[in-house]
Amino acid sequence: MTFTPSAIAPDNATSSPDPTTAASPALATYQQLMSEWFGFSELRPPQIAVLSALETGNVFTIAPTGSGKSMSYVLPALRHGKVLVVSPHIALMQDQVESLQANGVNAAFINSTLTTARKRQTYLDFRDGKISLLYTSPESLANRRFVNGLAAIGLNVLAIDDAHCVSDWGHTIRPDYLRLREVREALGFPRTIGLTATATPLARADIVRRLGLEESEQIVNSVARHNLKFSVQSAATNEQKRELLVQYVTAHKGQSGIVYVGSRKRTEELAELLADSGVKAMSYHAGQNPDTRQSTQRAFMTDSTDVIVATNAFGLGVDKPDVRYIVHFDMPGRLEAYYQEAGRAGRDGEPAECELIYTRWSRNAPEYFINQDHPDDSQVRGFWHEMLQRPEPEFDTGYEQSDSSRDGQVMALRALQDSGLIADDGVTLLSAEPTAPINTGVITQHMHYELEMLASMVEFATTSDCRLNVVLNYFGEPAGELCGRCDNCHAASWDREHGRKGAGSRARASGRSSISAPERIHVGDPEWPLFDALRDWRKERAATDGVPPFVVFHDRVLAELARKKPLSTTELTSISGVGNVKRDRYGIDLIKAIANFLRS
Repeated sequence: MTFTPSAIAPDNATSSPDPTTAASPALATYQQLMSEWFGFSELRPPQIAVLSALETGNVFTIAPTGSGKSMSYVLPALRHGKVLVVSPHIALMQDQVESLQANGVNAAFINSTLTTARKRQTYLDFRDGKISLLYTSPESLANRRFVNGLAAIGLNVLAIDDAHCVSDWGHTIRPDYLRLREVREALGFPRTIGLTATATPLARADIVRRLGLEESEQIVNSVARHNLKFSVQSAATNEQKRELLVQYVTAHKGQSGIVYVGSRKRTEELAELLADSGVKAMSYHAGQNPDTRQSTQRAFMTDSTDVIVATNAFGLGVDKPDVRYIVHFDMPGRLEAYYQEAGRAGRDGEPAECELIYTRWSRNAPEYFINQDHPDDSQVRGFWHEMLQRPEPEFDTGYEQSDSSRDGQVMALRALQDSGLIADDGVTLLSAEPTAPINTGVITQHMHYELEMLASMVEFATTSDCRLNVVLNYFGEPAGELCGRCDNCHAASWDREHGRKGAGSRARASGRSSISAPERIHVGDPEWPLFDALRDWRKERAATDGVPPFVVFHDRVLAELARKKPLSTTELTSISGVGNVKRDRYGIDLIKAIANFLRS
């Protein structure tokens, strides 16, 4: 296993890959593709490690959000074609395809949103090489005709994104992921890469076993996100929680943010509260009809609304790079889930904030759901009887827009597998005996594990130590130096400067706000007017093209444009993030916008 100390290094850090590896012919080709298609002059060290390993075998990698891990399969698609990506989030795959198409990549998706005719045409285009990169959902791979067709095509790479969904030791299991090992076999065991942003050592071992990647190269990058600032505000009452939320969001007015809550009803209540406070806010949860959810998401992606108040049905499937803050109004039950959701902030690598509002009763709801997730012996027996009555056992695959999978089904299934009654694919029955013995020990073991994970979440919320180091310890990484960004590190620094001990911690415990002014991208004060003018140009162009603004260019690209002020298409090629396709598509209009601003 290869461990890379930092996937997204802080500004003052350096990382030097093996020069012999970096100079290999394959990597030289990938570097050229990265430059031509996406406008970046260098591959990142984690990308080099994964692409090198993928040349000779299967790979499993952990790399945090924003590290560019998707290039691990996008670049092979540009080089070889016939790359299939399994993704559990329909919204995310659609956003990713839209962004890739904007860069000229022949990418497409097949999922439940398409008509049968459209699915067939997309498959044929993939077969004929008109599409080099195809995304699909795990549910689609339950269709044996589809899998057989893919096998006939012959995949060059199979990428399994969000691979933690296969493990019930992870924070989000999807039953449809359980058949992916069988799907790999049906596809002829193509070169495979499993990817996830986070996984504990226990979950990591389970993932590689369930996917059949035991012999793969495991490349584990640090989960540290150095651009994120973690803070916790303590509240004594529910009313104070609401006051802290309004205070925080209004201080960040005009920025994109997500507020996570634990119930559908609360999303609507808090969205209304924020709207009454002058914030452009909308609610999102799985109980809304699909059209409402889709229009809400589109409004957020196109910057028509600033804030989404949502259950955990929203966010993990959204590829918006410029989310500047995440607020957890209600505490999740696991640090892993919290960190994944918080990781929606700052995907563009710019400063972002992650705020948790904590109360002494914050653990009550997660504890309740842990009990609900772990059925007793009689419930497991009842589930087994239901399985026997189904002619072709299938599981509810509506996880894409569900707020959670809290019905005990997953753990009942695990007990039946451990008892030899159901195969690892989660579908095939190995017995037809209603009174067959069932070993439910795994349920008790898993429940204890979940309670330990809840304790770790509470530790993160209540610690006076560096919060990032608590996260690193949870994921099995050695604690590093103090992050210098979280509220505890700031409080400790203030205490040292003023010769006081624990003052910052006492202020937080009392519920007094320590909300600071939001950070902006550091392009330099003289360039801000041009940066804002370019944002206006981008918004108009995005509306014309019918795409979210970030699909045109990320803020970081606009910041570099504001600094360098290119006035020719040749000069545009020096801007990171401007590939050949975007240069040809936007170059003339962009240069005119810069020239007009400078003349004015």
